Amino acid sequence: MNYLTYVERNSENLRFYLWFRKYIQIFDALSENEKSLSPIWESPFLKDKTKPKADLAVAEEKGAVEIDPSGQPFRSEVDRITQMFLAPLSPFELNLSGRDRKEVLTALSTTTHPSAFKSVLPQVETSLRQQSHPNFVRYALSTANHGRVAAMRWGGFILILVAIALAVGLSLGKVPKAVRVGVPTFALFFGVASVLDGQRSVCLVLLSLGLRDRFAWEKDTDCMCDSQVVECDLEKASTISFDLFDGPIPRDEDREAIIQKFEKRNVISHLLFGWSTLGGIDPEVRRVQKLIVMQNIAISLAFTIVLGIILTVAPSGNMY
Repeated sequence: MNYLTYVERNSENLRFYLWFRKYIQIFDALSENEKSLSPIWESPFLKDKTKPKADLAVAEEKGAVEIDPSGQPFRSEVDRITQMFLAPLSPFELNLSGRDRKEVLTALSTTTHPSAFKSVLPQVETSLRQQSHPNFVRYALSTANHGRVAAMRWGGFILILVAIALAVGLSLGKVPKAVRVGVPTFALFFGVASVLDGQRSVCLVLLSLGLRDRFAWEKDTDCMCDSQVVECDLEKASTISFDLFDGPIPRDEDREAIIQKFEKRNVISHLLFGWSTLGGIDPEVRRVQKLIVMQNIAISLAFTIVLGIILTVAPSGNMY
């Protein structure tokens, strides 16, 4: 949730999805008599697509008149969620088309049955599965902040240019072959590895030392191992509650202040400060991070071997 709130700035889909999963459980626990007060919603758009829009509008109005929604279970909760996620300009407005928004608002004005949300749920799930989740996985695998990533990329490009310059310059002079081949390939290896690590936000140095950069939103308790966090801090470690059914979402002012301070830091401070141990990180995440580094090393070695072969077979220029 912290990633969606502070990185993607798109937490409404997950908030709504978590609320809806709990709402289904609570609604299913009702007695049959209470459930009968909220009939299953059937969209007039799906019933008969051949009817003109005017006839569909009349059908919607008739359905709304026949049912009294005031006595339906969880009416106040559904109205609250409507104002929070579905109404135009709501605090966590979902990205819906005009037609889908009209349909779900019409459905919720008629019934509180979970089927009233069926026009919304597929879009929410698609966004979470195909956009937010893959982006979060890539972000969770990173060990370097944006300052360090920029330094790795630019440093790598500079090393690659230096390697090319050294390869050309040393090949033109009377330099021993070991130096002529070894120095440029050495520079090229670390240059390519640095660029690749920067592209995937995984720092080989930090990973080998068992460290990682802190994310912008992290507090001290977020970076501790389970054995270091006392019981009173467990509730604070996650901060943002998933439980929308019990009240409004709390505002974490301390965390927002940390983010503002983090964004004001320059590149040098990002490089020299803010490391945290990898304790508490999922072992599978560590395994994938190491695999990424090994892949980058293998690609760097391939480029290095090619350059080494070229410099080995190329004759010396003997120009100086």
